[in-house]
Order: sequence, then C-alpha cells, then structure tokens
Amino acid sequence: MRHVHFGLLAIGILVFCVAYFERPPKLEDFDPVRDAEFAKTWNQRLHLAYWEKWGSFERDACQAMVDDFNRSQEEIFVHYINSGQVDRKAMLAIVGGCPPDVVGLWATNVQPFASGGALMPLDEWMAKSGLSPERYTPQYLEIGQWEGKTYALPTTPASVALFYNKDHFQAKAAELRAAGLDPDRAPRSIEELDRYAEVLNEFNPDGTPRIMGFLPTEPGWWNTLWGYYFGGTLYDERTGTVTPDDPANLRAILWVKRYAERYGRDKMLQFRSGFGNFDSPNNAFIEGKVSMEMQGVWFPNFIRRHRPHLNFGVAPFPTAEGVPGPVSFLDSDVIAIPRGCKHPEAAWKFIVHSQQRGLEILCRMQGKHMPIKDPPALFRQGHPNLELPVFEQVAASPHSFIRPVLSVWQEYADELTRAFDHIWNYPVAEAELKGLSGKDLDARIEALCRPEVERTYAEVRDIVQRKLDQQQLRADMRKRKGDG
Repeated sequence: MRHVHFGLLAIGILVFCVAYFERPPKLEDFDPVRDAEFAKTWNQRLHLAYWEKWGSFERDACQAMVDDFNRSQEEIFVHYINSGQVDRKAMLAIVGGCPPDVVGLWATNVQPFASGGALMPLDEWMAKSGLSPERYTPQYLEIGQWEGKTYALPTTPASVALFYNKDHFQAKAAELRAAGLDPDRAPRSIEELDRYAEVLNEFNPDGTPRIMGFLPTEPGWWNTLWGYYFGGTLYDERTGTVTPDDPANLRAILWVKRYAERYGRDKMLQFRSGFGNFDSPNNAFIEGKVSMEMQGVWFPNFIRRHRPHLNFGVAPFPTAEGVPGPVSFLDSDVIAIPRGCKHPEAAWKFIVHSQQRGLEILCRMQGKHMPIKDPPALFRQGHPNLELPVFEQVAASPHSFIRPVLSVWQEYADELTRAFDHIWNYPVAEAELKGLSGKDLDARIEALCRPEVERTYAEVRDIVQRKLDQQQLRADMRKRKGDG
C-alpha cells in the first residue's frame, strides 16, 4: 500500500510541476516590446495556451502561424508555448485538470490519448465549420482518427523519398553504363538500387567502406517498415491480425540481411561509427559517405543549411519488381483540443485557422507539402523546397501508407525493432560464404538465414497478437459494462 501512496504522490508532484511551469497565459504576461501591436486589444481578448514541440526554424514557422491568427481578429490571443516532451506534459496536465487549450502532438500520440479520453472529438465542429474530410489526403486525416472519430487534424505532413548524390553518379558514369545503368537518373526498382549501390561502393585497403552506395540501416528510422516496399503490410484490417511474418516482409528482411553479410556486419558498424549527427555537416549523406538514402521532405532544409552546394536529386523510393508504386511512408504532426479545455469554442477557432491560412504559412516555412488534396494556387510559387513535387507525388499515391493505428502499436514497434536487430546481428560463419559472389552469394545467405527470420517474425506475430487480443477483450468488457 505504501508503494501505491508514493506512486500517487509522485504523480501529484509531476502534475503540480507541469501546472506551475507550463501555467496558462495571464493578462499580466503582456510584453511591451513583443506584444506592442496588440496593446489596444490586449485586455479585451480571451487568452489561450497552445503547447507545441518544435524548435529552430520549425518553431519560427509555428510562431508566424500564431501571429497571423492573432492579427486576423481581436477576440482571442493565442500564446505559443514551446514545450519539450509535450506529449508527457500534456497528459499529466489533462489528468491534473489544467490542460492547455490547444496541443500539438506526434502521430503516435493520437491513439493512446484518444482511447484514454484525453482528447475532444472534432467531427461535429468540422461539419459546422465546413472542414470537409474530403479536402484532406486520406492517409493524413486517418492519422488523427480512432474508432471512427477524428481527434486531431494534420499540421505538417511528411512523406519520404530517395535522395541521391548526383556527383557520385557522374564520377562513376562509365562504370554505371557498363553495368547497364543510367547515371542520369535514380534507380526505379529495389533490384536496380542494389546494382547502382554495388557500382558506387568504394572501400579502403583494409576492406572497410569509404563510400557506401546505399545502406538500409542509414538513417535507421524506418527499419520496421521495409516490407511495404516489397508489397507487404504489418496489419490485416479485414481479419484484425498483425502480419509481421507476411512473405513480403520476410523478403524485405532477407534483403537487408544480404547487406549485412555481403559487406560485413563489423565493418558496417565501424563505418557507421564515423557518421556525425543528423543535423550537422557530418551527416552521412551530406558529407558524402552514403550515395543514396531514404529521407523525408524536411531533409532539403538541412542539406542547404550545412552544404548548400551539394549536388543531389530526389526521386520516389523504388519498390521491388512487380510491386506497384510509388510507395512512401506518410506521417504528420497533429493539432488537438485536450479534454478539460476551458475554452473549446475559442480553441476550435484557432484550429480552423491552423487548417486554412495557418496551414499554408506553417507548411511553407517548414519546407513541407500540405496535407490536403488541392493546395492554394500560390503555395508552390517560391516554395523553399525545390524538391516539393516529388514529395507531393508520393503523398498522393494510393500505395503510400501510414503506421497501423493500433492500441498496441508501440509494443509492436518495439518487437519489430528487436527482431530487426537480431537478424542484422545473426551470425553467419565466413566459411559458409567463402568463394561465393553475386546471386550465388545472395542465395546462400538466404538459405542460411531464412529459418531464423521465419522463426523470429512468427514469434513477433504471436507476442503482439496476444497483446492485441487481450486489449480488445478488455475494451469489449468495458463497452458491455457501459451499455449495461
């Protein structure tokens, strides 16, 4: 019992800290320099708190969106409060009864917040305000939905594509042509990607890489999702079952494993240890250590910040032969109204702005596309992201996908990561591969590793399906209890 009391006390202290350090804005917060243009209407406005997570230029974009709303009318003033760990703080604030009026979250927060009753459904407000679901790219709207209701709306979306170093391609133009490849374009299939990479690779005398044409573990953010580019899926909505061991997913993992064994796991580890931070001139792609890489719509901002003269191209990331495309993982930041918000109608007025003119400001300044089907005519003119059309193309593709919206997604992702790391590091004796090359080498790697791949991903299926079934059973019991 004492442990329970200490636990409750700790939660209480955390809620108090959030309420104190992230307190709602007050009229006396007026800054005569920053807020001078609002001085005449300051006291007559309703003041709202908007917690958001961005930093750097993304924070500046959000502030510009908020400023535009505050200038557009004289009834409401939104205070943009930049908050680290916004999801944790917001949940504690909601539990403690002192939530912000508006909160910006990550896509993965929607399901746990919505299922826990921490967000207000937005569908009725959307209908009254004319925000039709039809205006949105379907997958981006789906990110904010749970069990048939919309709890959050997309702000800054993201799609991913293949970045390739054009100078590397031209330096190896003769070799690429000799291999039957075109140095003036990106690969159009996974099979071509492998062939390009093999030509672009460069090694030091000791066999460690100097340049890797492609490395599926760089940057390593989407290791759990490679199966989609082979025609796989992680969840079957029709049957309600998780499908990590879908044959296409296994094919993708074996493809990744071939890179580990072809070039040596230890040598790859040594090579990657020399990579700098993502947001730095020593980023692996920016520095030129990797010729091709999957990255997102945000990446041109970082390239032009750290190496503005880098000669790069962007194309849809290729799929395996026979798999329709283009395919892209889609993600989005979202905006929502927390349960317990003191001024929901005023908060909704700001969200409407964030989905109209505010959306245009935010996405343009962050160098991203918009999460709607038909952006304003002038949105693309002078847009800072010159590669925007590629990201719009893949975002609009019916073959692109979002993470499965599951109550156990985080556990699922953890199990997939564990499985991926296990297979990447699964030992294959050098003697087993000695003297082999090309297709013979690939076939031998697959023969040696397939049983372990199948066993490992079947185990993931069993673990996650059991958790999913248990959660569904509890949800059904709660529903029956409520109906009774």
